Amino acid sequence: MKPFATSSRIYSKNYKSHDTATLAKAANNREPDQILNPVFFPLAASPLMAAEFLRSTVDLNMVIKKFNLLKKKYEFTIVEGIGGVMVPLTTRRSVLDVIRMMSIPIIIVSSPKLGSINHTILTINACRESKIPIIGVIFNQIPNDPNIVESMTPNYIEKLTGVKTITVIPFMERCNFKKIGLYLGRNSIIENLISRLIDKQSISKY
Repeated sequence: MKPFATSSRIYSKNYKSHDTATLAKAANNREPDQILNPVFFPLAASPLMAAEFLRSTVDLNMVIKKFNLLKKKYEFTIVEGIGGVMVPLTTRRSVLDVIRMMSIPIIIVSSPKLGSINHTILTINACRESKIPIIGVIFNQIPNDPNIVESMTPNYIEKLTGVKTITVIPFMERCNFKKIGLYLGRNSIIENLISRLIDKQSISKY
């Protein structure tokens, strides 16, 4: 699910957002766009800014309703954010608030670029202050020949925060679901997480 998306153009007749199209393809999911991506604005900005510029609003209750539909239908649901946990959705609510409303844990996706330590630690601290469980950090787009800073960034974030590194995914010219799946699927943290989510969802049905 991609609850919120913004872009300067409509991606296709089936999906307004390129991100939603990518997620649906990766999951082999045929749910309609209005379920997977209930809020879309044709302006590349935060949902709050885009809504105000386009004289619209963000209906968070509707988003939660669509999320609950997916949650009941599938063994587990993965929700992709937009820009970061502090991105404003309304004048009073951010992505962080929606994560709390959904009662879901978070996986932080970071990068090895200069400044990543600061950004990642700020995200971790914001989640901890809001009592959002953190599963771990995925480091994405690591160069094939990383320098010392790029190669050591995951170690320093783990050492400074105690949050585990789930996996490190190398840079790819094109998105390759099979390769990404290999990096994630062979990871014990992800395997245990999926197992717990499936068990929890099965229990909730009875």
